[in-house]
Amino acid sequence: MPRAFEGVRVVEFAQVISGPMAASLLGFLGADVIKVETPGDGDQGRRMMDAGPLAGKNMSTMFQGLNTGKRSLGLNLKHADAREVVRRLVAQADVVVENLRPGVMESLGYGYAAVRAMREDIVYCSISGFGQTGPKKGAAAYDGAVQAASGMMLVNGIDGQGPLRVGFPVVDAAAGMTAAFAVASALYRRAQTGEGQYLDIGMLEAALSLMSPVVNAYLISGVPPAQMGNTSVTGQPTADVFPAADGFLQVTALTAQQLRALWTALGRPEMADDPRMATVESQAANAASIRTVLEECLRERGVAEWVTRLGAAGVPCSPVLSLPDALAQEQLAFRDALTPIENPLGIDGMAPAVVNAAFMATPDGPHGSTAAPLVGQHTDLVLAELGYGAEEIGALRNSGVV
Repeated sequence: MPRAFEGVRVVEFAQVISGPMAASLLGFLGADVIKVETPGDGDQGRRMMDAGPLAGKNMSTMFQGLNTGKRSLGLNLKHADAREVVRRLVAQADVVVENLRPGVMESLGYGYAAVRAMREDIVYCSISGFGQTGPKKGAAAYDGAVQAASGMMLVNGIDGQGPLRVGFPVVDAAAGMTAAFAVASALYRRAQTGEGQYLDIGMLEAALSLMSPVVNAYLISGVPPAQMGNTSVTGQPTADVFPAADGFLQVTALTAQQLRALWTALGRPEMADDPRMATVESQAANAASIRTVLEECLRERGVAEWVTRLGAAGVPCSPVLSLPDALAQEQLAFRDALTPIENPLGIDGMAPAVVNAAFMATPDGPHGSTAAPLVGQHTDLVLAELGYGAEEIGALRNSGVV
């Protein structure tokens, strides 16, 4: 049985994170992704996060993680003769994904209207910082700028210590996932109607969607959120990160049942009936004193012992893990969440792997595949599939089209 998008061809005019992630997620589900790159340098993401043995090799960790299983076509889109290559490519495609600055694809002659003339039922997905319309449509945007513009930085962090950026490109990832979902929806719609669709994904709106619990709380109540540090959005002091005897523990006790189980496991069952614990409002009003009691209790034992005790009591909790420790969890190995890939450069001692799609499906669910491509690695193969003969391919190379 085929995976969901086997037989679907995606043409990707994208670089760095959001566009490549969207196409990668479709590829995990079987789509044939052809990545169009500028000959020579290729995707600028190839040179980001490339320290260590990958430095200067145009195959960074960022690039490898977001481009596994794709085929790379080296094509100079500014060359006049590239248009026929693109026409043939689009004629055999189902989806176009691009995340260039608004207006760039149109200036090259490959905006939605032009591409739709090449294939009427194309699904065309554009990803940009602020969308394709509005007063900020042309503004350049990387993840950090949109984190700032979305209000995310002043929700994150500790009150009084200024804005704090999330420690990974969360907005790029949110936009990529949003785009993949939008494309999947458009393909389903096309199957019902026979019509293609234009999809306009704004990173700012993706960020706000990701923040919807606090965004909607403000829109409904009119009360802006404060920086809460590690405290739950509920404001309850029993949902936070606490120091134990040998590390840090995250506890999330919110319901009456969880709170009673927590205090009992901590050896302070009387706290469950303390007036300070009576309501969510009283807990928030007395957060400092309640936290003092929690810290006194939790410092008496190590993290592992508390995880065992609290887990047995039904209290949600976890050690605060480093990334290496998080990835070493048996749970991830059991679910094949980390997919080994080929070593594209053959560097000794490297055993690369990537994160698989964030869900499982049976049968034929998402999974990674071959290594990320070198720039233009599949140019001749793709051109041959488009009907070009060997002499024509040689001519395209000699003229600098590919």
